[in-house]
Amino acid sequence: METTREPEPSGYNIAKDPALKKNRIFLGNIPICTRKDLESICQPYGNVLGSVVQKNFGFVQFESEEIANKAATALNRSTFKSNVLTVRNASIKPPPVPKNNMMPMAMPNQMPMPPVAIQGGIVMSAAEAAEGGSVINDCEIVVVNRENTKYAEYVEERLRKVGMRVDVLFPNEDVMLGKVLANISSRGCLYAVLVTSQHETLNSITVHILYGVPAEHRNMPVEDAITLVATDFRLKKQRDAVPTKVPGHPYQIRKLLEMLCANHPLTALQYECLIKYLESKRQEQMRRELGDANALAKLKAPDPEVELQKKILSIMNKPAVTDISYELMYPTIEAVKEDQRFMALLKDARVLSALESIWTRDLIDTVAEFV
Repeated sequence: METTREPEPSGYNIAKDPALKKNRIFLGNIPICTRKDLESICQPYGNVLGSVVQKNFGFVQFESEEIANKAATALNRSTFKSNVLTVRNASIKPPPVPKNNMMPMAMPNQMPMPPVAIQGGIVMSAAEAAEGGSVINDCEIVVVNRENTKYAEYVEERLRKVGMRVDVLFPNEDVMLGKVLANISSRGCLYAVLVTSQHETLNSITVHILYGVPAEHRNMPVEDAITLVATDFRLKKQRDAVPTKVPGHPYQIRKLLEMLCANHPLTALQYECLIKYLESKRQEQMRRELGDANALAKLKAPDPEVELQKKILSIMNKPAVTDISYELMYPTIEAVKEDQRFMALLKDARVLSALESIWTRDLIDTVAEFV
């Protein structure tokens, strides 16, 4: 049963208590947001007890160090309102920045540092760990009920044996599964596996492929599901290892396009970035097809529909023929007939249709006879 959040004493925020620092995470490079906004991205990982938001960083307090570490591992390098977050346990000091941005040089006979294991069984080099590096999991196992933890750990072990980075996630019951999957996908995780009591009973799992075109494989027998994930993961690594000869779109643009194709929501700023990028590519393509001068002229060419509307308004706004204080557009009928563009305009069915709403029937008939 989920623990209810107790009201905080006046003037006290649990997220500032130094005695509970290990149960707290630090979030750097956060956008302008409220405490409620910041807590919303942390709630899938455990009960949030409190938070603090400063100019571009914040702290979120959990019930235990274990939950805080899981949240930090999951949220680090994830995207929140277009900002890539830097997240760690609040008790861990950030690595010192070398002076003059120079990395320390290894001694000639120094042995390479062996890999070390970090939270969740992920193996990374000691150098990466010293620099505070975070490894993105290949797969997250979402466990709806903690009673199925053993079954989830069995699936986790099977996936580790095929060379995948895997971790188990216990979201809060009140968090929608779609939100959990969207958060996992935003971190760059490739797969999500759903484990419920029904899955354990049927010896099955549900597999979500999150990259490219998302796909869902419900209630697959566990052996078939693991074979599917392992094969797809191996093929993806082979595809990624092939160098691309033709330079493609920038990485951030590709991610935005993939999110758009997958019907993931984009912010107004992300849409603006896409529009500007596509506009620049359109201009480049027009220059290749038409040449610089013709492309520029094409871009500046007036819209025919807009020009037609301007001509109609020009006719409507001209003074009456009885108003001698203004100069007429055409002094004689012959001058009107000599203007071929105007005559063509009067023959246009769209123009006559537009004029019907403001002119009398007799006037329309007169114009029809005239042309």
